[in-house]
Amino acid sequence: MVLPPPKRLAFYAALGVLTALEIVEWPIAVVIGVGHFLAEQHVSRALQGIGQAAEVV
Repeated sequence: MVLPPPKRLAFYAALGVLTALEIVEWPIAVVIGVGHFLAEQHVSRALQGIGQAAEVV
C-alpha cells in the first residue's frame, strides 16, 4: 500500500477534523474531498475544474 504525499494527508486530516468538530457538514466534506482528489489526479481539464470548484465550496 502506497501512502499519499504528506501534503495530501494533511489536507484530508484537516478536513476530517473540521467534520468531526461539526464545522463542516459531512456531505460537504465528501464533496470537497472527492473534488480535491479528482483535481489532484489530473484526469481531465473538466474534472480538474470541477474539483477546484468543489474545494471553494
